[in-house]
Amino acid sequence: IVMERIDPIVNPNGIATHAHIVGGGGNFGPVLSTEILRQSKCTSTPISEDKSSYWTDTMYFQWKNGSFTSLDGGFLYVYYATYSIKKSLRYHSDYLYPGNVPAGTVTAFPDDFRMISGTPTLRTYNASSFAQQAITFLCLDFNGVSTKHNEIPTGMHCPSGIRAQVNFPSCWDGINVDSPDHKSHVAFPSGGPDSGSCSDPKYPKTLPRIFMELYWNTGNFDYSQAMRPEQPFVLSQGDATGYGHHADYFNGWQEGVLQRVVDECTCPEFGDPTCCAQKGIFTYNSAGNKCPITPTVNEQVLGTLDKLPGNNPV
Repeated sequence: IVMERIDPIVNPNGIATHAHIVGGGGNFGPVLSTEILRQSKCTSTPISEDKSSYWTDTMYFQWKNGSFTSLDGGFLYVYYATYSIKKSLRYHSDYLYPGNVPAGTVTAFPDDFRMISGTPTLRTYNASSFAQQAITFLCLDFNGVSTKHNEIPTGMHCPSGIRAQVNFPSCWDGINVDSPDHKSHVAFPSGGPDSGSCSDPKYPKTLPRIFMELYWNTGNFDYSQAMRPEQPFVLSQGDATGYGHHADYFNGWQEGVLQRVVDECTCPEFGDPTCCAQKGIFTYNSAGNKCPITPTVNEQVLGTLDKLPGNNPV
């Protein structure tokens, strides 16, 4: 819906340090609440009842002269799956309801719930960290073999683009809708970002698992003219590694709808969203919805720039 330097979780009522691409409810702004989002007149998600906000860092190509050009793409997708759904319902961000828990045991996000996955300042990788395992990239080749990486793919061209991926924690302490670091009220399951259960007694509640995919078109640049030809792309916070990739979520579902989804959206076996819509669980537009909004911050974030928005060093 917009690309700008706004982050209502980390920098409420202010300007963020770096640019984000935003999807979801049209009432996104410097200050959010579930009630504010529910009053949105539109949403970019194909489910009209989902007016949540989803945002993540953006990507640029850095030229030899130090300037930056924004990448085309930025398409976000969402998948839904309850305990028996094996096929995802695609939106503009992703929910995967854990497949190893009994029906009726997944708890919808409460009002004003928010969380972050990833740390924008990271530039190194710890393979034992579930939080870092949750951040991955695909070097896409639709006519060949796509490869998975823990960093922005290096030493290769990705003919079909790069897909940045973020898993969010899906275990909750059952009490707090936020925490000082916007992370410690939630945790990853026992087996990692996408496996295991919420067996830690500190985080007993199982949440819908959000898995966000972001597609970037990386094929239209001359790598020989890049500042770093082996890996020419930079995230908006000045990260050329990809280890600092991150995403934010703020709940804006219409009251009661998401709980019905996790409890009842099991038709047919593969979870066809049209079937769930026909059951009256939600309103689904298979073509997607448009919901552009006017940026709050008056600055250029697209095209070719002398410096990254916020003047972040690489």
